[in-house]
Amino acid sequence: MRDKIRDNNGYTMVEMIIVIAIIAILSGMGFITVGAIRTSQATASMQKFDDELSALEMRTKTQSPNNAIKIEQNGANYNIFYGTYDGTSFTGASSKPDAVLERVTIYYSSAYNADGESTALSSQIIKIRKSDGQVLEGFGEYKFTKYNSSDSVGRVRLNKFTGAHTYGKE
Repeated sequence: MRDKIRDNNGYTMVEMIIVIAIIAILSGMGFITVGAIRTSQATASMQKFDDELSALEMRTKTQSPNNAIKIEQNGANYNIFYGTYDGTSFTGASSKPDAVLERVTIYYSSAYNADGESTALSSQIIKIRKSDGQVLEGFGEYKFTKYNSSDSVGRVRLNKFTGAHTYGKE
């Protein structure tokens, strides 16, 4: 009886390898899930930005022609403020952001080619004219990537002459 107890006092090499394999598989699934969550956050931010452009267009047509939005980078997020812009200074309605684009990096180009931009957008004002919807400030292309990554999730293009904006993958 004593000999049997003494022989059974540890794990076998096969059991250890199985446990390590299970841990490796679960870790790999965790990395894939984190990547999918970051892609989802950046895509949601791109769609939210497009919605804010629609809201700005409506505000401009129904309220003051000086309505504008200001985008400011705040770490991993971008804050969107509504206010007025007279061509020289932006006056916001509050110090609290009206919308937040989370866990995203935005590259901007007025030449409709944000691939050529190597630095992320830090601040931008967008203003649309009331009468014909023409974009006076901020027209061009906004490329959205996952935060701390160069992986593009899509683009928003804001047409200078019509104010039309489209978003989508590449």
